[in-house]
Amino acid sequence: MRDEYKNIFRVAGIYAASITGAGFASGQEIMQFFSAYETGGFYGILLAGILFSTVGCIVLNKVRSERIRNFEEFIFPVFGWHAGWIIETASTGFIFCMYSIMTAGSGKILSQMTGMPFRTAVFIMGLISAIFIMTDIKGIAVLSSVLTPILIAGIILTGLYIVVMRDSPVFSVSAYLSHITGNWFFSSLLYVSYNSIIAVMMMCTVLPYLKTRRTAAAAGILGGAALTLAALAINTVIFLFQPSSAEAEIPVIDILQNISASAGRLYSVLLWIAMLVSAVTSGFCFTERIGSLVRVNKRVTALLLCAAAVPLSTLGFSRLISLVYPAFGFLGLFMVIVILITGVQMLMPGPEHKGKRGKSGLPAGGE
Repeated sequence: MRDEYKNIFRVAGIYAASITGAGFASGQEIMQFFSAYETGGFYGILLAGILFSTVGCIVLNKVRSERIRNFEEFIFPVFGWHAGWIIETASTGFIFCMYSIMTAGSGKILSQMTGMPFRTAVFIMGLISAIFIMTDIKGIAVLSSVLTPILIAGIILTGLYIVVMRDSPVFSVSAYLSHITGNWFFSSLLYVSYNSIIAVMMMCTVLPYLKTRRTAAAAGILGGAALTLAALAINTVIFLFQPSSAEAEIPVIDILQNISASAGRLYSVLLWIAMLVSAVTSGFCFTERIGSLVRVNKRVTALLLCAAAVPLSTLGFSRLISLVYPAFGFLGLFMVIVILITGVQMLMPGPEHKGKRGKSGLPAGGE
């Protein structure tokens, strides 16, 4: 039982870590996808939390029951060859962009804290993440299970601190923000969709920790619940505070520094950790994808990834989020819809699901 609880927290930590990266912890994602819709943003976050928990439960249970070891073994049986190839190719491009976004954000914070040149800071962050990537899934699990609870707790406590300490009147931020979509409902779907790309990739690597069906279900629900609480805390801060912060590249830090410079510096460290964890998870997924396509040493791939991320990072943190995330959100939306349909099919298995399954997820003899 004790080992089962450990596995639940490990898997939930990995799941949440793949999402609570630079854009999430900084407030930039929450601001663009939820805060623009005022009170509707809170409904959007609750919807996103339900979807995250549902998708997590479905994917993790499928990984456990069909002994799935990587993204390919999940994608092709579910989506078929043609759609699976499109999703796999586009997803590989997305996680490279995401890795660049994380190294750009963490590099900017490191540059601000130390005074070193931005590109040098980005390269150092890429190198640090490459070292963690080389430790494989066991190292990622340890990193996520230790740091993710700290990140979630830190974000929630920071939100409470800002709400208690603020001395400014309530303002609406909607006039200062551009809407990602026309309404909070579709914006919430889009947010879950693009985040699900890397989340599903990471969940396809955690088979060693999924010993029971209860572990898979509990980890999915716990990961989704943690993300929901943290997102609500950030959205509350942006909703209540001065609208001038809506123009900031890193809104939460900008708000904190108006209250306390030391609190702003402390959160900068927390945000730096969040970006590092997300860079490691996205970089790990990328090296796994490349390793399955070509015979290249993982260490070489990790180092090349580190070097390649530097040029893309010069586009800027907030600009990368506003350009890359919505573009891949529509791809993720298709993936999420199919996953939800698959979940319904798993609850109501037909005759074709009753036989023994092979490693690819197809019935034995159907490969």
